[in-house]
Amino acid sequence: MSIKPTAFFIACISFFLFEKPIKAQDSLLVAAKIWSKDEAKKVHYSDWQNFVSITIDQLKGFNASNATPLDKYAGLTNKEYKSSGFFRTEKINNRWNVINPLGHITYVAAVNAIRTSKTSPLPGKYKDVADWTTQTITELQNMSFNVAGCWSDVDAIIQYNASAKKPMPYTLQLNLLGGYFSETKKSNPDRKGQSILGFILDDNFANYCNEHASKLIATNNDPNLFGIFSDNEIAFTNSELKELLSKKDTNDQAYLFFQQWMKQKSVDENTITNEQKQAFIGAIAQKYYSIVSAAIKKFDKNHMYIGSRIHSNAKNNPYIFSAANPYIDIISINYYGDWQPKQNYIDEWAKWSDKPFFITEFYTKAEETGMNNMSGAGWIVKTHKDRGIHYQNFCLQLLKAKNCVGWHWFRYQDNDPNDTKADDSNKDSNKGIVNIQYETYQELANKMKQLNSNVYGLMKYFDAIK
Repeated sequence: MSIKPTAFFIACISFFLFEKPIKAQDSLLVAAKIWSKDEAKKVHYSDWQNFVSITIDQLKGFNASNATPLDKYAGLTNKEYKSSGFFRTEKINNRWNVINPLGHITYVAAVNAIRTSKTSPLPGKYKDVADWTTQTITELQNMSFNVAGCWSDVDAIIQYNASAKKPMPYTLQLNLLGGYFSETKKSNPDRKGQSILGFILDDNFANYCNEHASKLIATNNDPNLFGIFSDNEIAFTNSELKELLSKKDTNDQAYLFFQQWMKQKSVDENTITNEQKQAFIGAIAQKYYSIVSAAIKKFDKNHMYIGSRIHSNAKNNPYIFSAANPYIDIISINYYGDWQPKQNYIDEWAKWSDKPFFITEFYTKAEETGMNNMSGAGWIVKTHKDRGIHYQNFCLQLLKAKNCVGWHWFRYQDNDPNDTKADDSNKDSNKGIVNIQYETYQELANKMKQLNSNVYGLMKYFDAIK
C-alpha cells in the first residue's frame, strides 16, 4: 500500500534533500527500485519507492533559452580566457570551470561507450561505421552532449574530427593498474589470490605504466582530446582491505606495506580504527597516483589527467582525495547508491581537495523495456520519461555545486542480451540512450536535451541563489 504525500510533505522532503533548496513550483514523485548487493554479492532490488524530483519546468523564475552563443566545443563565447590550445581547468569567481582550447568556458555533458555493438549488426540506415559515427555524433550534439566519455570508439571519433566543423572531444582510458594486474596474474598463477592493491607496489608496475603510456605520443598534440583516465574503479575500498588483512599473506606486497605502515604510525592491528584503515588505503592510493601520473606526463604534458574513476566507499575517503590531489586535474567519480548526489558529499569533496570533480557514471533503467535489468548498479524506474526526470534531477544538483565541472551518462547503447561474452555488470540491461537496434529513447533524449542546452543559464541561476 502506498500513501500519497501531501504538497506540504513533498515540499519538506525537497527542502532537506537539496539543503540549500532549489526554488521549485511543484515537486515530482518518481517511483524507483533501489539496487543493492548482499554479502554473497548477489544483486537485489527493493520494492517501489517514491523519490522527490525536480526538473527545469519546476524551477521558479528560471527562463529556459537555447539562444546562448556557443563555439565549436559548446563553450560560451561571451568571454575569453587564457588559451593553452588544450582543455584545462580554472577557478573563476569561486566556481571551477573547464576552459576549452579556444579559451572559452565549457561545461561537460558527456556520454560513455559511444561505439557500435560487438554482436548486433548496424541497421541499414548506416552505410558503414564512418556514417554511423557522423550520424551519432550529430544526434548527440543536437542533444547538447559535448564529450565522448570512457570506452568510446576513439579511432572512429578521431577520424570524424579530422574534417568536422564541430568536433567531438574524447577521452582516453589507459587501464594501467587493471592491465598490469590481469597480465601479471596470467604469467604468475601463484598471485591470483592476492589483492590488487599489492600490485601497485611491484617494482615492475612503473615500467608497465611507462610502456603503455607511451601510446599517448600519438595524440599528445590533439586539441580535441579532453583528458586521460588511468583506470576504472580501482578497489580502494574497505572490503578490499578487509580481504587483504584476512589472508595475512607475507608474499603480498600490500600486506607487507601495511605492516610497515602500522609500525611507522604506531597502529595496532587489533585495535585499528576505521579512520586508520582509510588512511592506509590513502597511503597506497598516493603510491598509485604518483606512479601513473608520472607515466602520463612523461608522454603527454598537454592534456589533463582526469583520474581513476573512484567509486563505492572510496568516494567517501578523504585520504584518497588527498592522495590524488597533487597529481590530477579533475577528480572522476562513478556515483551510484543515491537518487541524487548528496550535498554533504559534494561539500566534503570541496574540503578534501582543491581540484574540481565530475561524475563519470550514473544512469537508471526503465522497466517498460522488458529487459532483465539485473546487471549494473543503476536503479530501476518505470518509464523512459522517468529516466529523463531522474537525469534532470541528478544533474540539477550537480549544477548547483561550484566544484563540479560536468557529468558522463553511462551509456550510449543498451547492453545486448545476445552478448554472451559481456562482463557480469553489462548484461541485458537498459542503460542506453538508444536500444540495440540503434533506436533512440525519445522521452529520455528530450529531457536530456532540455537540460543540456540550458546548463549555462542554470549555472547563472543557481549562482544567484544565496
